[in-house]
Amino acid sequence: MRTALRASISTAVLAGALLAPIAGTAYAATTTAPAAAAVAGTVTDRYAGTPVLIDTGVVAVLRNRSEGPEVWIRAVSDSWKPGDDYAGRVLTALDGTHLKASVGGLELELVGSNSPRPSLSVAKGGTTKSYPLPQAATAPVDCVSKVKQVDLGAGLLVDLTMSPKGPKAHMHSADPSSTWSRTLTRTDPKGSEAYFSRINNPNGAKPVFEWKTQGGENVPSGFANFPTLPKGCTPEYPVHDDASTSCVSKVKQVDLGAGLLVDLTMSPKGPKAHMHSADPSSTWSRTLTRTDPKGSEAYFSRINNPNGAKPVFEWKTQGGENIPSGFANFPTLPKGCTPEYQVTEETPAPKPEPFATKPVTATNVVSARTTGQTTVVPQGSVAAGAEIASEDTDNSVTLAAGAGLLSVVAALGATFLRRRRSHS
Repeated sequence: MRTALRASISTAVLAGALLAPIAGTAYAATTTAPAAAAVAGTVTDRYAGTPVLIDTGVVAVLRNRSEGPEVWIRAVSDSWKPGDDYAGRVLTALDGTHLKASVGGLELELVGSNSPRPSLSVAKGGTTKSYPLPQAATAPVDCVSKVKQVDLGAGLLVDLTMSPKGPKAHMHSADPSSTWSRTLTRTDPKGSEAYFSRINNPNGAKPVFEWKTQGGENVPSGFANFPTLPKGCTPEYPVHDDASTSCVSKVKQVDLGAGLLVDLTMSPKGPKAHMHSADPSSTWSRTLTRTDPKGSEAYFSRINNPNGAKPVFEWKTQGGENIPSGFANFPTLPKGCTPEYQVTEETPAPKPEPFATKPVTATNVVSARTTGQTTVVPQGSVAAGAEIASEDTDNSVTLAAGAGLLSVVAALGATFLRRRRSHS
């Protein structure tokens, strides 16, 4: 029965004046009052309400729900009594936009539609009766969060809100006389090309607004979390953390001492260290990158292992060889991001490798030095005094040992000649 009724509601309202008498009484709908949406019966449980008999064969169904106050005038049998079915033919309807109607000699008016307790006024034959509507249902929870306003700098503000539709960032000028504005949403999360702004992780549980009001690669971004949804509210979309829209890590700021700070970031291009003064009024800065990892001669700073998986920033703000350096690791790349260069670890300079030689003694040194020679070098105690420790086995030791033996031989020869001349 209800299925057939839903399909014929609109036709019934328009044709009410042409229909046959209902239970012996003819009612002509002289005003087509109800709005199309109200008559269409698309809201869940559209027939629920408080029915009251306002005339023979006529019931007014009083409603006051989230859609606002409504009165549905329906036709019933002459014997209708409270508790009987009232989902009969619709004669007319009253709501906030259609306050008056006339049906079969009845003058109907919805009174106080904007008040907390509206009522239905029914006038017939000089007599007027009033039927109060039910008390308004509790207003639905407002599922839009409070506004979180953030100062972006450069004379700009942003109003961050969260609703079941997702995060929304409304940027506007701090000057009330300016009409400029730009709004980013979950489905449109990126700002214009003129300046950098976007919603990171717009479909996630914790979206973040990112902005930069000053140009230049060395200027770090600003970040602000969106407020949370009010209690009892749920998103209208599947919540999932998006792949990072930015492959630039969060800024890791380190105090270098001597009034200096450094902002360390990691991106697919490699590590970047942006040094600057802790004094906001100072404009001094110096940036080191993977391809330019060393600081100036005026102070010591550098990126160690710039092409490696774990680069490290090293600095020294006080002079002197005995002053230790400071060290800070760079942050890691965001998940899902990869370097644009071949990752290679820095290796220290190779140490000299020892020659694979046997222990050096005077005997083998002399034999090595005299190979191919006819001169005989003294042996015995002279050679024994020139014996070298076995662990000193590199070329320098070998040469020193040979030179030492030759000097001994020369000294002995010179002494022998002096004695012979003196005797003569």
